[in-house]
Amino acid sequence: MVILRIVSLVLLFAVPGCLFSGTPPESPNTVHYYQFSLPGFNATFDPLIKRFHQLHPGYRVQVHQLPTGTDDQHQFYMTHLKTRGSGRIDVLALDVIWMAEFARAGLLSSLNEILPEEEWNDFFAPSVQAGTFRETRYGVPLFVDSGVMYSRKDLLQKHGFSKPPATWGELVTMVQTIKQAEGDDRLHGFVWQGRQYEGLVCNFMEFLPRDESWLLPGNGKRLNRALIEPRLRFMRRLLTDGVSPRSVLAMAEESSRHVFQNGRAVFMRNWPYAWRLLQQPDSPVAGRVWMSPLPAVERGEAGHGTLGGFLLGMHRDTPVPEAAQAWIAFLTRPDVQHELWLKLGLTPARKSVLEGAPPLDAPPVNVLFEAMEQAVPRPTMPLYMPLSQSLQAYLNGGLGEVYSMDEAIRLIDADLQRLTRVLDDETGT
Repeated sequence: MVILRIVSLVLLFAVPGCLFSGTPPESPNTVHYYQFSLPGFNATFDPLIKRFHQLHPGYRVQVHQLPTGTDDQHQFYMTHLKTRGSGRIDVLALDVIWMAEFARAGLLSSLNEILPEEEWNDFFAPSVQAGTFRETRYGVPLFVDSGVMYSRKDLLQKHGFSKPPATWGELVTMVQTIKQAEGDDRLHGFVWQGRQYEGLVCNFMEFLPRDESWLLPGNGKRLNRALIEPRLRFMRRLLTDGVSPRSVLAMAEESSRHVFQNGRAVFMRNWPYAWRLLQQPDSPVAGRVWMSPLPAVERGEAGHGTLGGFLLGMHRDTPVPEAAQAWIAFLTRPDVQHELWLKLGLTPARKSVLEGAPPLDAPPVNVLFEAMEQAVPRPTMPLYMPLSQSLQAYLNGGLGEVYSMDEAIRLIDADLQRLTRVLDDETGT
């Protein structure tokens, strides 16, 4: 059994991650693979590594576990890849929002030829898009994620609603009807993630059109103010009209889940991981929840969640490219994807796997499939991280009335134009 050697987070940047101490001795064809840790990680990856070694007797894999926090992972990669710090990195698991940044920095190798085209077509298209930069594929999807809506079906049915809301306007009507009829001041309408962090950007994207019509071309992109402003004002009205509590401006995934799971909200926007927790035997809302795709802004449109998930990339300077590609191809095989879903709860990036036999405690597969097909990636741009920081600060401030909405939009627009002008100058556009 593989045993994880625990090291202090303080030492993370001095040593190459947390390494399986039971890994076979390094050979000339050893692949060093870095991924964030999860509960059950060791028990899942130990047999997978053994199976890979049996399929590829000449190759070896050493798995290094990183913290679960994406900021810590990003800092680790940038520190070690750019400075060629101690410890070789051959294959790395990357958040979907990092791919363009890493590719632009010349840290990744093209993976265009790693799989035949029919296999690429088996992955959900938004996740393949997220791994593509300037028409080159640098990432193979490991697992996918998307924002979804959770509804208290018992409360909706009690008050005459037979299904979740199809539009955000319907959600407002349902909340107002249910809250008035229930007369419970402790019952919130709709909880979501409004804290100043990446989750707020994900929520914001879900009120925008599927395409990038909210961005205007030019010498540096500009915000389409005529489109953005009414949607941001709608988000603010959720707070001022009492549909959402002002406390959502301090909420992240777990804090909003606790409110919903304790029976104190009618609706919640979250990720599919919450389904298993909501259905636990000791959950106050077990068996009383619907999961559905997010509402649309207008009737007749399809709502969409923001794409999440991770991609596998290969370091440009790996001395073992054949072994590294074999490991990437192995981890993204249908049978391995199913095992990661079954044991770790990671939603498969392959459509064929999601259409197969799901784990018993999996969310409704038809909802998952629709959500992943409709998911929209955040802007695929190398300077996404500083843009995200601007969005986080000014969206939170605008929604919380620290800034006027006009001022929040102006500040985001100025940062967007400045950052994208750098990229336009770089590409000569």
